[in-house]
Amino acid sequence: MNKKLLILFTLFITLFSCEDDPDCSGVTCAAGDSINLEFISNGENVIANRTYTADNILVTGDLVENLNVQVRDNVQGGTTTGLLELSNFEWQPGQYNYSIRLGTDWVIDIVVTFSLSEDYACCGRRLILTNLTAGDFTVEATSFSSFYTIILE
Repeated sequence: MNKKLLILFTLFITLFSCEDDPDCSGVTCAAGDSINLEFISNGENVIANRTYTADNILVTGDLVENLNVQVRDNVQGGTTTGLLELSNFEWQPGQYNYSIRLGTDWVIDIVVTFSLSEDYACCGRRLILTNLTAGDFTVEATSFSSFYTIILE
C-alpha cells in the first residue's frame, strides 16, 4: 500500500510541478530586422573604398521620417567591409519602396518585403526581411537574412 501511495504522490508532484511558461529572464530578444546593403562596381565595394560616404548617400521612400540610415564598417555578413544599413522601428509586415542615390552616379530603387517569424516562447514573433529586389540591378543574398549585395553594372 505504501508503495502505491509513494508512486501516486511522485506522479502527482511530477505532473503539477511542470511550468507552461519558460523562464525568459535571461533572454535578450533581437529587434526587428534591418536592411544591410553592399554595393559593388567594377569588382569593388564603393562604400568600403569611400567612393560613397554618408555625406553623398541619400535614401527616400516609404516611412523615411524615422528611418535610420548608417554607413557601417567591419560588419559580419558582407563579403567585405562597407555596408549601408537601413532600419525603422515602424516597419510592419508588408512591402516598402526606397530609392537610394549614390552621389550623382547611381539611383537604385529597392523593394523590400517583411514578414513575421514563427512564434518563439520568450520573444514572440519578430519582423524578418523575406525579399529584396533592386530593379534591373543584380541582387545577391548572403547566408544572413538581411544582408544583400547589389551589383552596380
